[in-house]
Amino acid sequence: MKFAAPEASVLIVDDNEINLEVTAALLEPLKMKVDLADSGKRALILAHQKRYHLIFMDQMMPDLDGVETTKRLRRLPDAYCRTVPVIALTANAFSEVREELQQAGMNDYLAKPVEAKDLYRCVLKWIPRKLIIVSQEQQKPGGSPAAAGSGKVQGSSTLPQLPGINPADGIRYTGSEKMWLKLLGDFYKLIDSKAKKLENCVEDGLIRDYTIEVHALKNTARMIGAARLSEHFFQMEKCGKAGEVETIRQETPGLIRELKSYKEILRPFGEKNDRNKREVPVSEWIAQLKVMRDAMERFSLDTVDETMQQLEQYRVPEQCSESMELLRAAVADVKMKDVMDAAERMIAELQA
Repeated sequence: MKFAAPEASVLIVDDNEINLEVTAALLEPLKMKVDLADSGKRALILAHQKRYHLIFMDQMMPDLDGVETTKRLRRLPDAYCRTVPVIALTANAFSEVREELQQAGMNDYLAKPVEAKDLYRCVLKWIPRKLIIVSQEQQKPGGSPAAAGSGKVQGSSTLPQLPGINPADGIRYTGSEKMWLKLLGDFYKLIDSKAKKLENCVEDGLIRDYTIEVHALKNTARMIGAARLSEHFFQMEKCGKAGEVETIRQETPGLIRELKSYKEILRPFGEKNDRNKREVPVSEWIAQLKVMRDAMERFSLDTVDETMQQLEQYRVPEQCSESMELLRAAVADVKMKDVMDAAERMIAELQA
């Protein structure tokens, strides 16, 4: 049986761009109206403005996590904000965590990485029944509507064989072979910036930030089918939660080496993703880089993030590939001088 809900609106909240992309892709067969928020603050604004039928909320986010975001949502005077179903996206499905989520005002939870069949069941449970459209020709007597797809995806016989990566797992978690292959390229893109972020967290003693980073990377690695790497991130997440600072200092260099070992494996997928992006004139690159440089000088971080998102839509000129990686890392770390230096370097390369 198949169903869709074209009149239903959903908000997905997650600070991880890859998680947002994959969850939205899994919902595509249901034809719902989907919005994305990369922070708790943005989620509160959108939820108040648009009045969604369902909100999927990541549990662990920097600044304002999913628990605190939901608490603030429930305290708003609008009756809608007190009753809209909020579903936690969590990798910590332990009983004590579930109790915390419930006390915060969350209605249900989904274990990460989210699988299509579980996501569809959740939609069926919480979306108003009147918004569900069932394909009558496939409905069995006495049955209940199932998702537009089973969540089981048959992989191609020509799937690439990649060290440390299980294609079947990757396809299962991302919903399709096409999304999995794209995700490999996306993961390649973030390796350097995330490695640098982990190093900086350790150097600066930012254990909470470190724990959030390895938690997110644990899920992303699992989504691409890199179970061993995911497990390594999980072990370091446990150290972070336990406050084992010395263990983190000792083990993180090895973790970073393992993460970077995937760079050569995934490089072809990252390059393919870039080839599929829109090619724009050099003048457009220079204009956007100047906007970013000036915004960073004013410490207008929202503008910097928006400009970075715009640049990620463009095909990177070959002469700027190394500088682009430096720029990504600098923006991720919010390092003012490094962002400005990388932007200036790219402008000079483009003008040469």
